[in-house]
Amino acid sequence: MNKLLAPVIALASSLVLSLGAVAGPTTAPSGLLDSIRGDEWSAIPQKLKLQYASAAVEPDQARVAGWISEYRTKEEKFRSERKKSFDTAVRDTKILRDGGFVDLAMDGLADCYTLAEDKPAFVKEPWVVALKDAAIDHATKTRESGEWLKARRVYSNLSTLQPTESKWTKSMEEVVRRIRLLTRYAPESFASTLQKEIAYRKAARKYLVATTQPTTVPTTQQAADEKEKTETEEQIAQNLRSDWQQELAGIKIDMLREAIVDARQHYYKDVNYVSMLTGGLNALKTFVTTQGLERTFPGLGDNAKRDEFVRIVDDTLKQLDTEGADRFTLDTVLSRIETANSQQIQLQENVLVNEFADGAFAQLDPFSSMIWPFDMDEFRTSTQGEFSGVGIQIQELDGQIKVISPLEDSPALKAGIRAGDFITQINGKSAKGITTLQAKRQITGPTGTTVILTIKSPDETVKDYTLIRSTIKVASIKGWMHLPGGGWDYMLDGDEKIGYVRLTNFTKESSNELDGAVSILQGQGARAVILDLRSNPGGLLTAATEVADKFLTAGKIVSTQSLRDGVPDSPPINARATDDDVKLPMVVLVNQYSASASEIVSGALRDLKRATIIGERTFGKGSVQMLFPLDRQQALLKLTTSHYYLPGGTCIHREENAAVWGVDPDLTIEVTPEQMRKVMDARSDLDVLHWEQPNATEKVRTSTDLLDADLQLSAALFVLRLQLAGAPAM
Repeated sequence: MNKLLAPVIALASSLVLSLGAVAGPTTAPSGLLDSIRGDEWSAIPQKLKLQYASAAVEPDQARVAGWISEYRTKEEKFRSERKKSFDTAVRDTKILRDGGFVDLAMDGLADCYTLAEDKPAFVKEPWVVALKDAAIDHATKTRESGEWLKARRVYSNLSTLQPTESKWTKSMEEVVRRIRLLTRYAPESFASTLQKEIAYRKAARKYLVATTQPTTVPTTQQAADEKEKTETEEQIAQNLRSDWQQELAGIKIDMLREAIVDARQHYYKDVNYVSMLTGGLNALKTFVTTQGLERTFPGLGDNAKRDEFVRIVDDTLKQLDTEGADRFTLDTVLSRIETANSQQIQLQENVLVNEFADGAFAQLDPFSSMIWPFDMDEFRTSTQGEFSGVGIQIQELDGQIKVISPLEDSPALKAGIRAGDFITQINGKSAKGITTLQAKRQITGPTGTTVILTIKSPDETVKDYTLIRSTIKVASIKGWMHLPGGGWDYMLDGDEKIGYVRLTNFTKESSNELDGAVSILQGQGARAVILDLRSNPGGLLTAATEVADKFLTAGKIVSTQSLRDGVPDSPPINARATDDDVKLPMVVLVNQYSASASEIVSGALRDLKRATIIGERTFGKGSVQMLFPLDRQQALLKLTTSHYYLPGGTCIHREENAAVWGVDPDLTIEVTPEQMRKVMDARSDLDVLHWEQPNATEKVRTSTDLLDADLQLSAALFVLRLQLAGAPAM
């Protein structure tokens, strides 16, 4: 313990005992944050003294100076990397532009925008405007010629450069629909397109390397290109092939009819039958006019019958536009399409209904959709945090299924399957070339049943494991690294007693899991905590409010509002004081992939001044979905019924053409894609569960490794260290 801080700790202890309250602020003072934002490093020690004048003690100057130096060094390194990445991206973008690779140049331009310090100024630069205009013309031409991949790339990048322009997103959605149709239903038809695209990108890369590295000595990338064998169309098609017949099993038109009625009655704002029917009909029109699908659906190969079906769709669209629609019209339109399909193109009912539904609910928002019979089990797993299987995390790597990590207390871990193993067979059938999703479906199954996995270890040993499937609970709370044999280390900074808790998604068990992590930290004498919500996609609202309430003693956490006439707003959800409330100073980490429940928690803690928020602006998914059972609960409609509002009154959700959305951090720290990859690599290493201590020859990862890669986490640690340096102990 530092001698200079001893009087502070003694003073704080007496205050806590006598007053029953926690002395000192729980969120970083704005003066400190302003100094960090403005690089006013020399002012920090004095501001610490002023901000915490009640402590009647000088901050430990030498230690604070050390922290400042350490963080400044890291920040300067990251800024330098960012500037270097920006300059390289600009150079490469201009080279690709000059070489005629317009759509790939737009990839580079989007990278430049992401890396630019002054984004509004960057998009106004003459060369940027000229390239953008050329790309728009290029997208139109490639769209007309059926080069969907090139068109998609341009529209996607335009939406990045102009995030408030919804027209680019809409154009991209139509192109993406055609790509999805081909990859799902007719991979053989799409294989040649993809093969050409691979060759095109390879040529562009070769041109770029030749221009930037004009030397006779082959580069690493050039050597890799020479060695790489171009896959045949059959190999590409095999990689794309899906089990769509199985995925669409059990879909009936009555489910669609019931879902559209529910959407009309319960969507968060008034929506008419015309909009949804128009979306469904246009989706069918896109389907039947996508060249290549006739290989899977022979009825589309008859031009006369296909054209007649399109004529019926067009006539129905015109009628809807002029006459409107009601509940009776819904039945009429669906019956007309059923009849036209039967008489003309003869698609299977489940395909017809699936594509119509996809277009109908796309008219609402990206989060309203059907959950078909096949998807029910996986949907329950995602919200309940458990499934039946053997407990391994896997990924596809070069056509093989690799074990990333076994899960704690799982059949796989107990049997001896380890990280780095490869699954070569599942129940005696080769796992070569299958997708991660296909492997997952074969490995999981009802509790108590068996599955045989043939495992090849890194030392080339091959062994069969007969595993009995059991209920696997997927923990949503993690620490900064796995402990050997199971459990997590939550103490990131043992000297300053700063804990780290990562919440990966919000399940029904998240609140209890958080209690366990906090209990461990408190037992270790934690004085502050970092809550990492980066890349957390959300989950259950109840879990979000329970998590937020653990750090709050009062105040509104979140409220919901519907825009439908006559629908009253729901009562707000308020925090309440309990004996186990966590009162430690805290920082919450967020990024552009923190969504929904993550935004509720971070937004509430920010607005109620309970925590300092660090990172990047969040995703902006502030819509509430309710589930409506269909066909006696054989399927579900997931429908947006209201939007979330933070304590300060702002709506989280990102609406079309919006300039403001999500949760803005108190301290914004942007990272480049390359820096993010380094963080993910460091994070993945620490997430691997070892049954015993790593061998002496293995590299042992430490918090230093993680902090070197992760500037946002380093900033959180820096802010909390400063907070604790001048504040009374908690």
